Amino acid sequence: MTQHAVPPNGEPALVSSRNFILRLVLPGLLQGKAQTFVQPMLPIFVAVDLGGSHGMVGLIASCYPIAQFLGSTPVGFVMKHLENSLAACLALAWMVTTALLSFAAQTVYVLMCIRLLGGLGATSFDISQKAWSFLQVFCLPRGRDVGKTFAPVHFLVRPRIAALLSGVVAQHLATRSIFLVQASLSFCALLLIALHSLYLRRKSADVELQDSGAAAPQDVSLRAIVRDHWRGLLGAGLYCAMLNGFRNTWMVSLPLRGHHIGLSKMGIGASVAWYRGCDAAVTTAVAGYIMDNYGLKASAVPSMLLMSAAFSLLAIVQGPISLALVALVFGVGNGMCGGVINAFAASLTPPHARTQFLGLWKTVTSLGGICVPPIFGLVSDSSTLDMAGFCISGAALCTALWTVLMVQQVVPSRRAGPSPAQGDQVSVSLANNPSPA
Repeated sequence: MTQHAVPPNGEPALVSSRNFILRLVLPGLLQGKAQTFVQPMLPIFVAVDLGGSHGMVGLIASCYPIAQFLGSTPVGFVMKHLENSLAACLALAWMVTTALLSFAAQTVYVLMCIRLLGGLGATSFDISQKAWSFLQVFCLPRGRDVGKTFAPVHFLVRPRIAALLSGVVAQHLATRSIFLVQASLSFCALLLIALHSLYLRRKSADVELQDSGAAAPQDVSLRAIVRDHWRGLLGAGLYCAMLNGFRNTWMVSLPLRGHHIGLSKMGIGASVAWYRGCDAAVTTAVAGYIMDNYGLKASAVPSMLLMSAAFSLLAIVQGPISLALVALVFGVGNGMCGGVINAFAASLTPPHARTQFLGLWKTVTSLGGICVPPIFGLVSDSSTLDMAGFCISGAALCTALWTVLMVQQVVPSRRAGPSPAQGDQVSVSLANNPSPA
């Protein structure tokens, strides 16, 4: 039986473009830049400034996924009692605090504890943003339209500038200064959401738009969600978990490989900016088209094969040019599946239990981030960076095989409607669930 992402009244609930940009896009961009600013230099900060091993670098990289795994489900059930804007502001305030504490950290273990706490804030913010967006827009946008809308943000702003400035700040100030920039960007996102919420309240608007035709949140038990959605959580959830793990591991292996071949901090930042630029360009150009016309698996499987090849090719990197070529391979692979995790989440999320399901979804998808980076670090410590790359490459091949065999296809379908924009729906056969009452 096929489930369609259609609101109870049969029509898509839409939110104005201005509110969508001010409430969702810009805060997400600022918080995304805050994360991007830290990622390129975090392995260098742990390994060089704090004297940690490669295994400890991998463990630090897994702190956010560990926090997601432990906190996503309870956070999702708690957040059903809070307004999404209030939950987002509290989460951002928490992340500002942990960023400032990270700046003051003097040992690896203190930094690890702080990053674990920060991961709870990141999880809460992500769930609140997704719940808000799913509440406003039931009719999932076409992949090509998403790519065209967010192309300037992803291609021109987020991937290049943040990573480049990260290297500049670390090179000319201090590596730990990246956490001050992270705190500043998170604080700007907090102010934006808070001011937008106050503006709507002053105009007597309903911030959460509960009467937009959406199903009201219900008190659904964790057992009921697992019982009704276990196929989607197991099939697509495990694929997304491993994808998250490989992405996190790449953001560890790429800076470490750059440091290994003698690149400066600015050079490492430039390599990360190049990879993210390639990623964003491919996402904008082809990812939405592939998912719209051939389904999510057609995007997921080839991208995983390219990621596997990139991890293996790291062993032959001897200079900046070869590093850039390998980063290009991974960027193309990661770009081909850009947005696939959100596509699966939006397709599987039941309208009557959004935050509860999203909390459980993030718990499942955090498993890869918990396991893969520490394994990479431990193998690197016990042998070499090359051997660690080969191990992750093999895991990526296994994930591609799992996707082919265990993840059922998600393809576009059309329903009768007055306009093409309303006719494009995502048909999901992963969970094979009955429609909620």
